[in-house]
Amino acid sequence: MSTARWTAAGATAAALALLLFPVLRPWPDETVATTSLALGFASDRWVVAHLCGILGLGLLAPTLLGLRSLLSRTGTVSTRPAPRSVHRSPAGPATAAVVTAWAGAGLSSLYFGAETFGIRTIAQAALRTGDLTLLDEVTALREQPVALATFGAGLLLVAAAGVLTAVAVWRTGPGTRWAGIPVAIALALFVPQFYGGPGVRIAYGVLVAAALLVLAAATLSLGSRLSVRGSPAGRDA
Repeated sequence: MSTARWTAAGATAAALALLLFPVLRPWPDETVATTSLALGFASDRWVVAHLCGILGLGLLAPTLLGLRSLLSRTGTVSTRPAPRSVHRSPAGPATAAVVTAWAGAGLSSLYFGAETFGIRTIAQAALRTGDLTLLDEVTALREQPVALATFGAGLLLVAAAGVLTAVAVWRTGPGTRWAGIPVAIALALFVPQFYGGPGVRIAYGVLVAAALLVLAAATLSLGSRLSVRGSPAGRDA
């Protein structure tokens, strides 16, 4: 598969996974410890939804690596019309985007994993013993300071990756330069959306999926442009 196609496939798969995360996730009332809440936490949907979230974040770095490979073939692009303008390559921010996305996904996945299986184990124990007060441990797990700091740092790195992607894509010149902006906005909102209710969370899933699909389309367009130009690397695009 060509670089442009597998990069677009990665962006599409990440879009689907990040959309399925809030869509599949059970949304029981978490303000009161009830059997319904325990069943939601202990369900297979809880696990599958969170695994989709982990997968979506994990696919960002490989996707951006493919994008970097394509952007490095575009050459330098002048960002100013002046004769003595500075020529800037998109490869620099694209490389930084790959690194920050990889680090961000790794750090945030630690928290996602604990929430996926730790909360499910607590809920299963509550159902097995009939002691719903065990669900109080869910809050303790989620608010553990080191875990929260790791999660926050990871998602901030993911947001940084989105901004760096937008900068890199912008430097490719007219045609696809705007395609990185929706990704930057969507990934920057990853942290704030956690403070919203189910409707907000699902709407965010639609937003981030749409942003990544735009990037996928731009990637294919960029690959076609490289092929038309007849660059040596364009044959791989």
